[in-house]
Amino acid sequence: MDAAMYKALSGAVAQMRRLDVTAQDLANANTAGYKSGRLAFGEILAGRASAEDRPGGWVAVSAQRTLFAQGGIQTTGNPFNLALEGDGFFVVQTARGERYTRNGSFTVNGEGTLITAQGDALLGEGGPLQITGEKIEVAGDGTVKSAQGEVGRIRIVRFTDRAQVAKEGANLLRAAPAKVEEATGVRVIQGSLEQSNVSPIDGMVSLISINRQFEAYERAMKLMDSATEKMITDAGR
Repeated sequence: MDAAMYKALSGAVAQMRRLDVTAQDLANANTAGYKSGRLAFGEILAGRASAEDRPGGWVAVSAQRTLFAQGGIQTTGNPFNLALEGDGFFVVQTARGERYTRNGSFTVNGEGTLITAQGDALLGEGGPLQITGEKIEVAGDGTVKSAQGEVGRIRIVRFTDRAQVAKEGANLLRAAPAKVEEATGVRVIQGSLEQSNVSPIDGMVSLISINRQFEAYERAMKLMDSATEKMITDAGR
């Protein structure tokens, strides 16, 4: 395969990666606390060969980044719905260790523990938060009160290096403990949820753009394939 075909193919593959990210964002446009993603692209410069000794000048995905812009706050009236305003994340305990989320849609299990929809416990500064009764009050600083009085304070953290944060599915984020620190200046809003920061309109525009660019690369590859076939046929004569 010649260099021109490699370049066109690398462009088509890059658009397929863009499609995956855009489709995931649109699928989560109504997911509370979801953060959209973007791909960063780089060119493999001419004169540098890959492990397969491919020529340079082709496109590659250099990084996938998460956009942490604040989503809109929607009032739900559910006392177990919590939204964060500011640079901070809830900490939940999963079977794989501590994970982080902006999705504040919590509930209470049979043991009185505040949990996520996946059953992961919401962590306070002293561990999982346990409440009694059906009433819960959450102050702006994250202090939680139930029928038995104050039960603890919600642990809220921030990332010191967002480039090192990875999505893990179920609207959870993963980061090395060294990249996590306690957040300050974050307000907890009870009875509300932070909405996704995905713009459906922008997402649909991106889908159209991706489709057109992929078709352009596809046409280029077909033209090059036809030209190669013609040269082989002519040479055979």
